[in-house]
Order: sequence, then structure tokens, then C-alpha cells
Amino acid sequence: MTGEDAVALAFRARALAQAHALSATAQRLVNRAVAEEAETQPRPELGAWAGAAFTQGYCLRRVEEDGEELAVAESDDESLDRAATAVVAELRRGTADDMTVAALDLLVASQVEHRLEPWRDELDDATWADLEQYLTWWVVKGYGLRVAETSEVGP
Repeated sequence: MTGEDAVALAFRARALAQAHALSATAQRLVNRAVAEEAETQPRPELGAWAGAAFTQGYCLRRVEEDGEELAVAESDDESLDRAATAVVAELRRGTADDMTVAALDLLVASQVEHRLEPWRDELDDATWADLEQYLTWWVVKGYGLRVAETSEVGP
């Protein structure tokens, strides 16, 4: 897999994210996450950042599906959220292929550049690293949710 492949995946994922490509369940979960993050984070805009990062990660998985008609699991939100978190844990253990990891990295880098770069002079290195990890979590969580949605479907 070439770097150009990952770049193309990341580009397509960002484009798809602008088209409101979430399932109804994913939309409920992202809305809940945005609301919770806006309430609990020191700056309310972090909730919007979480939602955008989540959506891009979710859309990366949709782009990887590349037109496959995959059924989406009907599951309660909490079960699906837990399943997505389990997928994230698996990804962190290195179960994703190199192109997926490269595309996820590009999405995170894009989020960091878009969200954090304007504040570079105001953020110390520790805060920058924390916010970078925050954005990473949400990108990967969105990807994990889509995997969980489509893999829980029974035969």
C-alpha cells in the first residue's frame, strides 16, 4: 500500500463526512457525545471537535467499505458504544492494516492542524499533547463504531 492510497482514503473520508453519512444510531451517539463533551470539557467547542473527529473516523471506515451494502446492527446505543470501544482497543493493539493506520493518522493530523494550530502560541506542550490525544480518540472511536455496527450483524 502506498502513502497515496492512505491520502486518497483520508480525502474521501473527509469529503464523505461533510455529507452527513452517519447511521441513525451513530448520529444519536455522536450527538450525545458532543453534548456531553460540551458540558464536561473546559471549552464547549471541544464537543464540536469531538463530533467532527468522530464523524471523519466513521467515514473512513465507510470509505474502506467502498460501496459494499453492509447491514447495520440494530443494537441499543450503550451496547454499540461498548462494542466500538472494544474495537478501538483492538486497533490500539495493532490489528489494523498499515493503510488504515496511515489514513487514521492523516485524519488526526488534519484535525490537529485545523483545530489546534490557530492556538499554537497559547498552548503549552503538555496541553497540545493532551488535545492531540483527545482528537485521536474521537477519530478512532468513530472508526470503531462503524466497525462495530457492521460486524455485530448476525448471519
